Amino acid sequence: MLDSVGVDAFRPEYDFLSTASPEWGKMALLPWDEEVFGFPVADFELGPNPPQIRDLPLFINALEDFSARTKAQLISTHVQGDDMSTIARLVKAGFSPVEFSLVATLPRIRPASLPPRRLTLREAIPEDHAAICEIASRAFQFGRYHTDPQFPRELANARYVRWIRNALDRWDPCDLVYVLGRPGEVLGFLDVVICDGRADLRLAAVDPQNNLGFMGFSLYAETLRILLEHHVESVSAKIAAANTRAMNVYSMLGFQFSRPEAVLHWHAPESSNLQA
Repeated sequence: MLDSVGVDAFRPEYDFLSTASPEWGKMALLPWDEEVFGFPVADFELGPNPPQIRDLPLFINALEDFSARTKAQLISTHVQGDDMSTIARLVKAGFSPVEFSLVATLPRIRPASLPPRRLTLREAIPEDHAAICEIASRAFQFGRYHTDPQFPRELANARYVRWIRNALDRWDPCDLVYVLGRPGEVLGFLDVVICDGRADLRLAAVDPQNNLGFMGFSLYAETLRILLEHHVESVSAKIAAANTRAMNVYSMLGFQFSRPEAVLHWHAPESSNLQA
């Protein structure tokens, strides 16, 4: 996806937050999110030597200066889940923890481990698009914008709607969207990227108004069955640790969990009016 000036919105351009202390990390604006929200947001990638306690006054000044120059209302960052000292320092600098994520991995899909088919999974067609986007507008409770109490829920929902619209428009030919349900019926959807025998499960939801107990399980199980047809060997996904329903589904299908990560947000002082 290219914005109006030809910048790839999915590949933000990072630069040092502080040229005097490049070891702190790099910052980048996120054009795709800005397009959805209507105001700039940024991502901070921690460097090899994140700010120490003695650096915090200068670090806070650098954050405020970046926000003033770019009008960024929110800055996000992520830290290894066991690095509590860095998390504590970021909190002192004004960041707030909003999510704890894990990577779920299935090294090999085993056909014998898949349950009997209960529902139909098929590739999305144009006639499904409206129903898919409608589900995306109200089905999600997790994700770093949804779990940030200072961020408006309607904008967090809009981000997922834009996400699935981009996938449906096939910006990436490796990006596929599958629908749970017979033709003319959309019970849920799953967005997956397939590349070199590996699959990355990106976004999944079932209709919250028609959610039978087994529907979420069927969505993932049938996706694995289809991935076998694409000769996929391994599958991975990033998941919010608070989403225990999804974690239970992954566990039942044989996934393993690793790479715990804390996600934190810094809000510009003047951004308090964003709160819904």
